[in-house]
Amino acid sequence: MSFNIFDKTNILLYEPYDGVEMIYRILENINHLEYTTKNARRDGLRVINKLFELELIEVFHWGSYENELRGKKLSIFEKMMYLQELWFIGADFGDLASMPMFKYKDWYVKNLENLGLTHYTDWKVFVEEKIGDIEKWIEKNRPKE
Repeated sequence: MSFNIFDKTNILLYEPYDGVEMIYRILENINHLEYTTKNARRDGLRVINKLFELELIEVFHWGSYENELRGKKLSIFEKMMYLQELWFIGADFGDLASMPMFKYKDWYVKNLENLGLTHYTDWKVFVEEKIGDIEKWIEKNRPKE
């Protein structure tokens, strides 16, 4: 089964002020309201991995690994290994709230704010009127190495 993170039903995932901070928000924004399932974990890990690959997100707090990992430079693979270790099948809201926390990278937020986004903007309307295809917009605007 393939999972398309750019499907229009997942648009709230890309909302820069609220889309990815907590793992449970990521799950909600990809329409997994039951957090404890194997499918929720699988899809959540896929989404996080893809967001790392696109250079969209970064970890700003490592949860129970904070003291060990704060300030360390880790590859995407290493980050995903820690997440897989922490995120057990059956983890509920409380468990997920104590796990790593994410934020969108500055380039993403600044480009959106330059288009007029504020904390009070209706995200769905903004995407429709200012961005259109979020996948194409990200590809066009993300930093090139």
